[in-house]
Amino acid sequence: MDTITPTTITASRRNSAPRKSPIAKVPKTTVRRISNGKKDGTVEKKVPCTRIDIKDIGYFMKDWKADYERHMDRGVSVYNVKGFAQKETLMWITHGYGFALPVMVREVYVADDSCFAVEWVESYLSNSEPIDFETRTEKLDVGAEGIRLDALSEYLDKHIDGPFEDFIDDHFEGTPFITEILKTSHRYYVKEKMPVIRKALKLVLAYNLTMHITMVENQGSEVPLDGQIDDEESKFYGRTVAPVMINFQIKCALADMWRELQKDILEELSALYSGVYSGEKMKNWPTIFLLASILLAVWEEMQFDCHYRVPDPVAVNKFCNDMETTPVGVIVGLFHAISQKLPAFTDWDTRQHGHLLHNNAAVCEAMTEVRQHVLKHEAYLRTRKETKFDRYDFDSLSNKFLSKLVIRAN
Repeated sequence: MDTITPTTITASRRNSAPRKSPIAKVPKTTVRRISNGKKDGTVEKKVPCTRIDIKDIGYFMKDWKADYERHMDRGVSVYNVKGFAQKETLMWITHGYGFALPVMVREVYVADDSCFAVEWVESYLSNSEPIDFETRTEKLDVGAEGIRLDALSEYLDKHIDGPFEDFIDDHFEGTPFITEILKTSHRYYVKEKMPVIRKALKLVLAYNLTMHITMVENQGSEVPLDGQIDDEESKFYGRTVAPVMINFQIKCALADMWRELQKDILEELSALYSGVYSGEKMKNWPTIFLLASILLAVWEEMQFDCHYRVPDPVAVNKFCNDMETTPVGVIVGLFHAISQKLPAFTDWDTRQHGHLLHNNAAVCEAMTEVRQHVLKHEAYLRTRKETKFDRYDFDSLSNKFLSKLVIRAN
């Protein structure tokens, strides 16, 4: 996990002690049966009653900007920028996973040039604390056109169609269970090509790259740039950090993109659940499971990032409470409600249970993989429900919600 922000050049520092994340009770769900007035007494089944429609449970996101707000200081504000050069040049920006985003850039003139210094944090060695890094970057900003959203979308698509599992390995650095679930989701997508699963994978990419350090792809030795990482302890040693103002614009574009993706996914999840309760039964179950898993994994990251980045404990606790009291409960509760006729993940056997999911080969293979993941991590998963935030452990909230989804209460 990497974070990046404009700052003045300062000594490395450690942050304040961790704050506790509250755990709220999960609301109960009930199924309402509504008579259709037919003489035979048949009834139409509706989605289980909850206090809110699934497509609306993203309400807890209102006004949340922790993924990019800390970058909005005086350095990148209109109050500091005095003007721009007329000439624009092409720069290739990357997050380091084999692809690059074309961005037109121009020189920027500012009153206070201390804003071009950047800091970021890396935590990839399990036996050591996170390390703070900082360097100075070029005095450049994006061109008049801004970040092209079509180019950004294509940039993310290349990750999904390319070595997506390498991205998961490198970025999540072996986080138990989540790493495996995301890989299984991608393998299922490759086989079935479901657009909504692709959106969910794109959500994972867009959210995590919003938090990620941005770098400049090699411009050639004849183009010297400020921002080269010369500390051998950094996993990005030898790379060049992107100019901080360009980094900010890319973060804002990614932040808008993942919010739209999450909104679309919640709308589709609502429609999928409606299908379950209007007669399609288990047809939508595999898609619902994968979407729910990915959403909860991202929400866990959001909770950590909120604790890590937001200095106001009252605001942090409100955000976490708003997320857990209804949205997480709805996702988990409804999934368990539609899973009653299926065995627990640890008991799945394709020969015995495959017919329940229409003997779809891709679905059965995914279920077999999930069974192996749950068996491998079951003891660990059973400890995650009450886990607390730890600033120095970037996995401290991992699987907090996902464990509730896959481990049914006895």
